[in-house]
Amino acid sequence: MDCTGVVLAVYYYAGIDLAKDFSSYTGNGVARLHSYLADHDLLYDTLVPRPGDIIFWDNTYDRNEDGRWNDTFTHSGMVVQTSAWGTIDYVHHNYRRGIVLERMNLKEPDVHEKEIDGSIVIINSPMRMRGSPKGPGWLASHLYRDFGRGYELPRD
Repeated sequence: MDCTGVVLAVYYYAGIDLAKDFSSYTGNGVARLHSYLADHDLLYDTLVPRPGDIIFWDNTYDRNEDGRWNDTFTHSGMVVQTSAWGTIDYVHHNYRRGIVLERMNLKEPDVHEKEIDGSIVIINSPMRMRGSPKGPGWLASHLYRDFGRGYELPRD
């Protein structure tokens, strides 16, 4: 059970096998998934993604343990919905809490929480793993790389 496994499971349940060609690619699961979608020209950048889009992040932890933030393809999740003001609800596997629903807003990338209609709401969820070295950015919006449209792959 990891972040890529959650995305693969959701897609598989919908009839799309994103893992069928994984052996053709190298790297961790996130890198393999990203490469697969890149080969099918299904990666893109937007402020307002669609439900079902796969989210890719870099530098969510120091994977190579060199104390620097130079780790690509460290995490993935899936868009559930995007609000009118741009906040993206996404599902992913949190290393401590399991499968969770969290938020990211690329229109307000530096805002963690703000007051809306008298309530404090999370705009961008923290994304860095506890114990990670200090680095630039710590919110989901800071570490975001791009989106992928896996649902546009042909179904077998």
